[in-house]
Amino acid sequence: MYKEVITKDGSLTLKNEKYNECYHSSEGAIKESLYKHIYPAFEVAKKNNYFGGEIKILDICYGLGYNTLLSILNKPKNIKLKIFSPEIDKNLVKSLKNFQYPKEFNKIRHIIESISKNFFYKDENIEVDIYIGNAREYIKNLKNVDIIYQDAFSPKVNKELWTIEYFSDLKKILNKKGVITTYSVATPIRCTLYKLGFKLYTHPYENIRKGTIASLDSLNFPKVNFEEKLKRVGCKVLKD
Repeated sequence: MYKEVITKDGSLTLKNEKYNECYHSSEGAIKESLYKHIYPAFEVAKKNNYFGGEIKILDICYGLGYNTLLSILNKPKNIKLKIFSPEIDKNLVKSLKNFQYPKEFNKIRHIIESISKNFFYKDENIEVDIYIGNAREYIKNLKNVDIIYQDAFSPKVNKELWTIEYFSDLKKILNKKGVITTYSVATPIRCTLYKLGFKLYTHPYENIRKGTIASLDSLNFPKVNFEEKLKRVGCKVLKD
């Protein structure tokens, strides 16, 4: 069901044969997580004084756990993290206790093992809660989330996690100064976010392909000039 793939930064990912997609791009599992999600999201958190000392993160979906685990490894001092992550594949999460993560993950091996065994981890500064089941239903129980990593498989194979109805639900639970990060630059996805009132940006890093950063608040990132494109191609969105 899974095929091991070594990415360009040397980190290991898997190809899910059911969806016929890898969990990360060929650029690198670590590189993609850091530059498309964690670094820009934590910049927003810093701007907002780390949301009063506690950052609430929704990681869609857990997958191999890179986004969650690298968030922990890059957590600012004296800041608490609460991470919520739905995942449909229970057996995948259970298997990650034996996954060949990069050596820098060794310092949080106890967290990886707890998540694999209990789908949960908690200490005085970190809480991780993995929900095995339907992400669309799970997110309706959350509120006041500061950061959303929109990192599901592509709309081609996982449409239900990219529709305007889905993003409407994300908007309802997102802190008004919060941020959504995603690898997707597809016009229908950006159009959906734009129609819902989000301002669109991309990351400033030149060593990796661009993604999309969306927020209801103004951000200090390169702005996506989406209005001009809409005049040329129109605005179509994915619907349930």
